[in-house]
Amino acid sequence: MREFLGITTALVLATIWACNVLLTGDVSAFAFVSGFAHGPQLPPAHSPSTRGLADSSRASQVLASSHEALGIKGLFGFGCGFGALLALARGAITSRRAEGSDIAVKQKEDLAKVAYLQNVPRSVIEQETLEKLLSITPREEWENPPERSYLYAVKTYAEAYGAGKATKIGWWDYVCMKYLLPGTDDLPTKKVSDEAQKIEDLRMAGKVNMEVPVAGGWIDTGALIQWKGKEPFAGDLVQTPVTDGRWSKQYIANMAFYREGLQPWQRGIEIGMAHGYFLIGPFVSLGPLRNTPEAATVGLLCGCAIIGIVSVGGLIFGTTIKPTRFDREGDKPAAGFIEMINWHALGGLGGAGFAHALLTLFGWVHATF
Repeated sequence: MREFLGITTALVLATIWACNVLLTGDVSAFAFVSGFAHGPQLPPAHSPSTRGLADSSRASQVLASSHEALGIKGLFGFGCGFGALLALARGAITSRRAEGSDIAVKQKEDLAKVAYLQNVPRSVIEQETLEKLLSITPREEWENPPERSYLYAVKTYAEAYGAGKATKIGWWDYVCMKYLLPGTDDLPTKKVSDEAQKIEDLRMAGKVNMEVPVAGGWIDTGALIQWKGKEPFAGDLVQTPVTDGRWSKQYIANMAFYREGLQPWQRGIEIGMAHGYFLIGPFVSLGPLRNTPEAATVGLLCGCAIIGIVSVGGLIFGTTIKPTRFDREGDKPAAGFIEMINWHALGGLGGAGFAHALLTLFGWVHATF
């Protein structure tokens, strides 16, 4: 502290002297003696350099007037302020160094509390690599690190080999140790490790980043998708924007099979008509007889055959499984479902016949290949 005060005092005095010389132009002058300093002497009036020094004379007069305005008190105050600034800067640097040393001491104390971290052989892991590994590992995991982690492997070998322990190791065990333990370049930084842990925590919570496919890769939108429920290992709780989105739910809820307020026969005839109407199209346009005048008739027969097959399968399902979704109170099990299937067959035949009538009346254009 005594050396610090001496250095700062010397700097303050030197600064005051420099300011005094700058304002007066007299090197022999001293700032604390009022009126002792003299400005620069002008050469004789007939000297050739009189004109050349006129400007410097005016500048000296301005500086001298500034010196008179500033005075001894001003210079002394300036010196005190400069010294205070130096003291504050020195104190900030000292406190920062002290803080860094406190952190280092605390880290050494933490290391001293963990037994296996004392005197870890360099053949197991380098000190620099160990410090980097500890910096990305939470302090509470140092003593009992989780399995399948680098620190757990360090603990395993540090407790087996070293001073006062085994001093020889087989070549195969040495190869395995070098394979399990990381190098300095193998360890990620603290920031990268925290980002990876954040992604892992989101994944275990059932959240993933929503990405949009583009040419040559994917673009992260920044949004998160909750694709799992509370139980991460229950497959029936998996959620997707298609199955659990609001638009998808409303679309599915408006289908005839799920729409509220319909009778079983209404559901069956609506579903059958939609199926029958669209089923004959592929046979008419893509069937082996697509280039003949009988293409529409063949399509009608094929559509009616498929409607019949689906209806028979539905009746077998209703008889064996007996779903009770559409049953009314007092009905036998699966009575509502079987009613829907019967009307599905009727609606399917009607839809296929209606599509055939449109093709026959208005005709259809077929390409000849």
